[in-house]
Amino acid sequence: MRSARSGLLVLGVAILTLVACAAPDEAKRDSAAPATTQPSSSAKRILTVPEAIKAGDQPMKVRGYVLIGPDGVARLCAGLAGSYPPQCARPSLVVKGLQADKLDGRESAQGIVWSGETTLRGTLENGVLTLS
Repeated sequence: MRSARSGLLVLGVAILTLVACAAPDEAKRDSAAPATTQPSSSAKRILTVPEAIKAGDQPMKVRGYVLIGPDGVARLCAGLAGSYPPQCARPSLVVKGLQADKLDGRESAQGIVWSGETTLRGTLENGVLTLS
């Protein structure tokens, strides 16, 4: 019984040693691999409002909450405040070319129109998302 335990202990130590020794070499290989530059995928994947702002001026799809104020300015908001009617949570983007009557699930109160999460496609330039 004692020799079986000793054998298992030796085997366990050997396996741990092999794993510990292999890990640094793997890390070296990964860090030595040349970096590849991928083309911007912002136009392909759907970004959140903060991600869109970080991505900068380019064509993109952005998901957020639409809110059109009493002044007629449409914004794509990161979220909506829980007040009634809701307010646009920051950050947000001004939206040009939006047709409010085509928003799914839109609601309105006190001159404000809003909708649930919506994905818009357009070109971002200087904080303004112009729909395409």
